[in-house]
Amino acid sequence: MRKIGFTQYKNKTKEILPKTYQVNDKQSQRKMFCTMINEFLCKEAQFSLKKALLFENNLLSMFDNKIESFFQINKLKPEKSQKIVRIYAHDSILFNNYFKHSKNLKMKYFAKHTHCKSDFHAFFNYAHPASDLIQLIFNGKEIEMMLDLNEIFTKTIYRRIKQEKNKTVSLDAPYIHIDQDGIRTRLYPRWKHIDPKNLHKRYKDINDGFAQLNNEEIDKCYLVYPKTNNFKRHILVKGESSNQLKMIPYSFTFCNRNKNKRIKQCQK
Repeated sequence: MRKIGFTQYKNKTKEILPKTYQVNDKQSQRKMFCTMINEFLCKEAQFSLKKALLFENNLLSMFDNKIESFFQINKLKPEKSQKIVRIYAHDSILFNNYFKHSKNLKMKYFAKHTHCKSDFHAFFNYAHPASDLIQLIFNGKEIEMMLDLNEIFTKTIYRRIKQEKNKTVSLDAPYIHIDQDGIRTRLYPRWKHIDPKNLHKRYKDINDGFAQLNNEEIDKCYLVYPKTNNFKRHILVKGESSNQLKMIPYSFTFCNRNKNKRIKQCQK
C-alpha cells in the first residue's frame, strides 16, 4: 500500500508527493495532491486550485494557513470582549487539542489563552469546516498525514467523471461502475507504473480483469493507471476467448494549466 502526504521529524516537514506525466516540479505535485485531497473535504474547506502562490508552501503550511483562516488567530485581543453565545460542542475539543500540539506559535498561543465562559449554548447540529482539515492531519497525538494513494486516486477519478443523462456512476471501492444503456463498465484505478513493452509485470492486474469479465457481473473492464512518458495511449488487451479489456492512462496535466498560461503570456 503506497502512502503519500507529509511527516514531521526534528522540526522539519518531509513531503511524499505523487509524480506523473508532466507533473514533476514540487508546486505542480502539490497542486495535484490538493486536487485529490479536495475530494475528502467539504466545499468550505477545499483548497483553491487557482491560487498559484498557495503551492509554494509545503503541505503542512498550506493546511495551517487554511485552518487559521477560520479563526481570529491574527486578532487575539479584540477591542471589545464578546460573550460566547454558541460553541461547536464536538469540534471545539478537537480544535483546542490540535492547537496545543501544533508547532505554529500563533496556534499554541491561541490554545493557551482561549477560555470558555459558562453562559454558552452548545451547537450540535453543524460540523465546522476546519474539523475536516484537522482530522486529515492530526491523529490526536501527532500532526502528520499519510494517505492511501490508490484510495484518493480512485476518488478523484470518480468525482471527475462527466455526468450525463441515462448514465449512473457509482463508487464501489476499489471499483468505479458506470451503467449506461444496459452496459456496465468497471473502472479499476491503481497507482502503478505501466511500461507497454513489459506488460508481463502487470499480468496479475490483467488476469484479475479477465476473471471479472468472465464472471459476467460486468460488460467492460478498464484498468486505469497514471499517465507516464511511456504510457500515453490506451492499450487493448485480448483474452483467450472473445473478451478484451483496456488499460487507460489518466492524466493530471490540468495541474499545469495556469503555469503554462503564464509562460505563453510571457512569451508574447
